[in-house]
Amino acid sequence: MRAKKKTGTYEWSESTVNIQLGCEHNCRYCYARANALRFKRIADHTDWRKPIINQKAVDKNYIWKSGVIMFPSTHDITPDNISECLCVILRLLHAGNELLIVSKPHLTCIELICERLVDYKKQVQFRFTIGSTRDDVLAFWEPGAPGFEERLNCLKFAHFKGYRTSVSAEPYLDSGVEYLYIRCFPYITESFWIGTLREFKRRVDKSKISVEQIYDFVRPILECQSNSAVWRLYEKLNGRPFIKWKDSIRKIVGIE
Repeated sequence: MRAKKKTGTYEWSESTVNIQLGCEHNCRYCYARANALRFKRIADHTDWRKPIINQKAVDKNYIWKSGVIMFPSTHDITPDNISECLCVILRLLHAGNELLIVSKPHLTCIELICERLVDYKKQVQFRFTIGSTRDDVLAFWEPGAPGFEERLNCLKFAHFKGYRTSVSAEPYLDSGVEYLYIRCFPYITESFWIGTLREFKRRVDKSKISVEQIYDFVRPILECQSNSAVWRLYEKLNGRPFIKWKDSIRKIVGIE
């Protein structure tokens, strides 16, 4: 029987670890928040940006698992939870695991993580989520997360410290993906992933969006992620170094 193609987080890892419910970044398109609302783990959108730490997950004695472990996948690493995150990261690495650390990164957090993980470099890859070079776009879609220059500085810092580095432009948030790729390219050692914003109607928090914001941010993302726009992006960037296409793109262009 033909193996099922991996999608979502399973394109990147065999398993995931998380330590809290909710996230201060409060991204408008967050799939984890949409699921938490759907399964009544939170009452409304405002609960999501007030995270609750799962102390059992922090205190757990982690063992070795086969394959890459992604940390985290349903929240982020922030100045508010860096101590707990670093505790779990070190336990996972001490057990011998290979770790993919995914974040819309804060420089203070990445500096600390890089300092503390120096003996585990071979087991670690960073994947920083950067969907745009424009701070106004990032501030609208990811209101609690750092701006572009801080994320780029995190990529540079980890790269120059000798860590394996990659970027996720999933979702890409405007039409400037090629420019984003050019800005990040010198500091990448592994991959640059590109994907669309999936399940827009179900996942996106549409509350408190003004008419002006619809014109400035919502319409542009829908236009640049139309099938025809995706095809143009694919034809422009496919085959360039480090470029990887997420399942949302592969489905449109018809590749495995």
